[in-house]
Amino acid sequence: MSQKAVEQIVGKMLLDTKFRKLMATDIPQALAGFDLTEEERRDFEGMDLQDFSRSLSGLDERVSKVNGKLMPH
Repeated sequence: MSQKAVEQIVGKMLLDTKFRKLMATDIPQALAGFDLTEEERRDFEGMDLQDFSRSLSGLDERVSKVNGKLMPH
């Protein structure tokens, strides 16, 4: 098990809109290159990513702000 890889993926899902869209459309491609067990891969594949994305609506703009300036995505 690679806790670090799981943390990287979750962080990337939170902060990277393109990665989150890739997770919603092509999980195997999104997870390529991450050191995950088969169980971890199945766990990600079983996630309700549409619900996850809806939960994050509006978050992208808030986390893009750095020093009061809106950063481009």
